[in-house]
Formats: sequence, structure tokens, C-alpha cells
Amino acid sequence: MIHFTSLSQRLFFGYISATISLIIFLALLEQTELSALAQFFLSILAISLVFLVLHLFFYRNFLRPVHHLIHIAKEHANSNNSQIRAQKLNEDELGDLVESFNEMINQIQLREEIIISERDRVAIALEQADDYAQVTQATNKKLEFEVQVRKRIESKLTEFQQFLNSIINSMPSALIAIDENLKITQWNQEASLISGTDSADAINSYAYDSFPLLADHIDWIKQVWQENRTRTLHNIRLPIDDRIHQFDIIVYPLKNTETLSAVIRVDDVTEKIQMEEAIVQSEKVMSLGGMAAGMAHEINNPISAIIQNVQNIQRRIDPRLNVNVEQAVKSHIDLDALNHYLKERKILSFLNNISHSGLRASNLVANMLQFSRANDLSLQPCLVVEVLEKAINIALTDDQLHDVKGNFELNFDQDFHAPKAVVVGVFTELEQVILNLIKNAAYAINERRLSLNDIDEGIINIHQTIKDDHCIIRVGDNGIGMNASTRKHIFEPFFTTKEVGAGTGLGLSVSYFIISSHHKGHMQVESEFGSGSVFEVSLPLYVAQD
Repeated sequence: MIHFTSLSQRLFFGYISATISLIIFLALLEQTELSALAQFFLSILAISLVFLVLHLFFYRNFLRPVHHLIHIAKEHANSNNSQIRAQKLNEDELGDLVESFNEMINQIQLREEIIISERDRVAIALEQADDYAQVTQATNKKLEFEVQVRKRIESKLTEFQQFLNSIINSMPSALIAIDENLKITQWNQEASLISGTDSADAINSYAYDSFPLLADHIDWIKQVWQENRTRTLHNIRLPIDDRIHQFDIIVYPLKNTETLSAVIRVDDVTEKIQMEEAIVQSEKVMSLGGMAAGMAHEINNPISAIIQNVQNIQRRIDPRLNVNVEQAVKSHIDLDALNHYLKERKILSFLNNISHSGLRASNLVANMLQFSRANDLSLQPCLVVEVLEKAINIALTDDQLHDVKGNFELNFDQDFHAPKAVVVGVFTELEQVILNLIKNAAYAINERRLSLNDIDEGIINIHQTIKDDHCIIRVGDNGIGMNASTRKHIFEPFFTTKEVGAGTGLGLSVSYFIISSHHKGHMQVESEFGSGSVFEVSLPLYVAQD
């Protein structure tokens, strides 16, 4: 049996076979003696049979496989049965087409399975994505809440930090935080005011560079960590704005820190020391007030008797009085000869010295009585400028001040910023206080001229202004100044730096008592040896009653 491997071979064989059969049939038909009509019908029949055979051959080898393939394709299109496959009827091109069709269906099925698998995976992924989205949404809300909480915490921390910085910068003490290398980690405004170093320049710099006051005490500061306790230095002096300030340095070692660190506190105790000295002076003066009153009355009686008796003796030997001449004649005494004798023996001089000493003692008693006159005062409104001008005019005509001016150029610098300021007081007492301060300033200037001889002229500054509800009077000079010991006792009664006989030591103590006790004010002094002195008097302003 002949085996054809291709459709074209089969078709070609069929056409050749039919053509040959037809030719043979026609040739046989021509050799037979049939009528033409019979030959025609036989030819038609033969041709029909040939075409029938060709049709059957074409149907079996081509149309049937094609129809089968179309049927299978429609079934695949109209049903969900993926197991249907086309049957391979022949081993030819149509058979190869069927195999390709079946392979295509297999690939489509495989792809469908892959698509379904991927769809399932996508669905699962979408479900997971939804879950993740919900979790993410919840997490985002939680994070948003945490961010809001953190922002509030950061805001509170910032406010608290600003509050702490405000507290630190508002403190009247200089605060400096340092690490173990003495580098500055914290610095407040008061530290800048004292040292003159800006905060930006001070941070991360060495303490002894930014705060020169600490330069001489570095080893002392390091001992704070060695001893692990607070250490304090008192009364460290530093000149600021032409004025000597006193400071206390306190160092605190910080605990519960990873590295060694400490806080240095620097307190300006200048006013505190002055206030303590003023309180001590006030207590001393107040305690002496009652004693001075009793002593003054007890001393005044014998002094008055001495002065009176000296005056009586001088009158009894005066030759110009008629009663003395008459008594001398009765006693046979020559008054001129007696006076000549008394003069030659310096008895009259002795009497004059007794009289002058008695008057000086009387003035001393009068000053002591100032301590007990508070209840007898008549306080009246006083224009401060008038008090100052009156005291200055009296000082300019004073003999002691004139002696200083005669040997040395002395100038007054007057600056009255509040010419209408009024205080309640005793005009003469306030005048006495200012006059005492001017005289002391002139004496200090003269002392500097004689001892140091380093100034070309003497200057007495008298400035007046208003601060809060007080009138401030400052009397300064460029005189010899005072050391700490002298300044501490300057307001004590009977304390004086003048030579014996040149002063009683009551001028400033009486002035202090007049201001503090009689006028409810304050009086203090700022002075350094060789730098002059400034006495400050603070008096409450007068408030008119409605």
C-alpha cells in the first residue's frame, strides 16, 4: 500500500489517477462501436464517477479533518471543557495542523492555569495588600499620634529649656558650667556683664580665658573634683568701670554625670559687704546714741563751769573795767604791773588756751548731743539743690578749704539732674552733712598732694539725681582714698585718720546718724587707696499730701 506523508502528494496522486482513468475510459469508449449519444452519456457518467471519486477522496483527506478541527475549535469556544482535543486522522500537513492545534490548546490551557494561579496569587496579594494597608493606616495613625505627642513633648522641652535659660540669665550671679578640661559648657548673661565676654565666644572656650577672674584660681577649682565637695572663695577684688568690686566664687561639683563637670557661681557681694558694714556702723552709732546723750549732759556741766570761770578770771584782771581798778587800789595792787607779770609768765596765754579748749570741748558735746535730738526735730520739705548750693558757698569761704585752695588748684564739678527734687528734713542738718563731706574731700585731696603728689588739680564732684523714690547725692573726690580697714570704721564715732588735735572723729559719724536716724535715709562710701572716694547719700523724696 502506498503511504503519502503530505496532503499535496495525496491530492496529486488522486488527480493523476482520475485523469489517467478518464483518459483510459475515453480511449476505450472511442474503440467501442456505440452510438454517439451513448458515448456522450457514458462520457458524462465516467466524468461524474471520476468527480465523485475525487470528491470522496478530497473529503476524506482534506474536508473531514478540517471540519473536525473546526468542530473542536467551536466546542472549545462554546464550552469550558479544557480537556477536548482534536483527533489526528492523517499523517500529513493537516495532521501536523491538528497537533499544532492541540499543542496550542495545551499552551492556552497552561497559560490559563498560570493566569488563574497568578490571579489567585494577585487576589491573595490584594488581600494581603488590604491587610497591609489597614495595618499601615493604623501604624500611620499611631505614628501621627506619636509625632504629635513628640512635638508636644519637644515643645514642652523647648519651653522648659527656655524657662531654665530665662532663670539662669535672670539670676544676679554669674553661672559658668565647665567640664573636666575647664572648657565652658554653659554661660549666662551676668557672666558676660562681669567678664565682658560674649556668650557665643565663651562657649567651648577655656574658663580662664573667657573669665579672667578665675585665672589665678585654676588649681583651687580642680581640687573641687579631688575633694568632691563645694568650695568657696570670699572677697575676690576686681576693678570694673573704675570701681573695685568684690566677688565670692563658689564651685559645685556636679554629681551623676558621665564625665567630671562643675558649676562656678560668681556673686558680686560689693553692695552686700557695704550694707553689712553700714548695718554694723548703724548699730554702733545707734548704741552710742543714748550713751552720747548722757555723757554730753554730764560733761557739759563741768565744761560750762570751766569756760565760765576762765571768762570770769579774764574779766577780773581786765584793767579796762572800773570795778577792777577800784578793787586794785583798795588792795594796793598795780593792775598794769599785774597784767605785765601775767603776760610775761604766759598766764594769759594759758587762760586763752583753757578757754579755747573748753569751747572745743563744748562743740564736741554739742556734736554728741546730735545723737539724741531725733525726737526734737521739726522736719520740713527741703529743696535739695538749695541745700547743696548753700553748703558749697559756705565751704568756699571756709578757712580750712581756703588753705587747701591757696596751695593747690581745687575745682568743683556740679551736676544736678533733678533740680526740683524735694525731701523732708532739717535744712541745717542736711547742709551740715554736705559741708562735712566737702571738707573731708578737700582734706583727702590735700593728703594726696602731700603724700603721693601724683595729681595736677583737686576735683570735688557733687552730683544729684533721682533713683526710684529716693534722691541720690554723690560727693566724690580724687583724694588719697581709703583702704578696706579704714573704710570699715569710717562712720564710727571718734574714729579719725587725721593727726591728733586735727579732728574729733565725729564729723562722719554724726553725718551718718543724721541721714540714717533723723531722715530715714542711707549713707555709704566707695573708696580705694590712691583712687579717691565717693560718699553716697540717699534720701526719701517728699510726697505731697492731697
